[in-house]
Amino acid sequence: MSIMDSPYEQIVSALEALSPFDRDAVLGGGEYRDMFIDNISITGVTPTQIDFYISKVAAHQTGDVVVLKQLDEAIEQTFEDELSQAVHNQELLKEHIRAYVVQEQVANGLTFDEATAYQPTKVEYQSALQVVRHKHGIVPNKHEILLNAIEETLENATTIYGRPDLTKTQILQACRKDKGTWRGVASETLTYLAAKNRITKVGARYHHKNTRLRMVETDFTRKVFESLYGGGRSINAIVKRIGYDNVFGRKKVRQTLDFLEREGLVTQTNYKWSQNALYS
Repeated sequence: MSIMDSPYEQIVSALEALSPFDRDAVLGGGEYRDMFIDNISITGVTPTQIDFYISKVAAHQTGDVVVLKQLDEAIEQTFEDELSQAVHNQELLKEHIRAYVVQEQVANGLTFDEATAYQPTKVEYQSALQVVRHKHGIVPNKHEILLNAIEETLENATTIYGRPDLTKTQILQACRKDKGTWRGVASETLTYLAAKNRITKVGARYHHKNTRLRMVETDFTRKVFESLYGGGRSINAIVKRIGYDNVFGRKKVRQTLDFLEREGLVTQTNYKWSQNALYS
């Protein structure tokens, strides 16, 4: 691994040095990934960005162009310390709340195994959250407030707005935070949540990861990529194949091909694009 390599190339090299089992475990996330991140240092790259680079390696392997777009946007952004603290607080609170709930259920007469398996109601969880925050002095900052509020809003988007996908403004209006510095905090938080695959961005709208809907931008990118099955095609051939044979369609296809080429998913020779053999 050379310091002249890009951060992505350095992480790929570090992953390739692992055994296949360990590499798959790191790509899968969880404790193995956390340990990998703790033991790698790349100048000017934060642990959060390293996490996104690892997810990018995994997305390359599966050819998931939607996830790649979201990760690219997140990697380019330098997140504020407040967001890192908010993410840390979320994980810390989960651990404390789990311990508190088990303790309360054992006090109510359950065995330890029964208490461990117990799933608190929403009211019980919120009550435990308040107790834990007070006991450990964990005060939420704006990023932590929005990390929770955005996911909850998108889970209930259909009830609130009659549709499952919302713009940033609609999300902030639903959270009653559509003002001042909250907009900047929201942009950063939305980018982070999308990169972590907790929400999905399609065009200018966002939806919860558990929501299924027809994603026009996603469909278009996949149509372009899939049109290259079986051999190279020119832009004219692609737009005809996918049914977008007009000036706007050709421009959009070119932009999509540029993105796919940057990600190494397609190659171009003599004005014809083909799927990269490594990913096809």
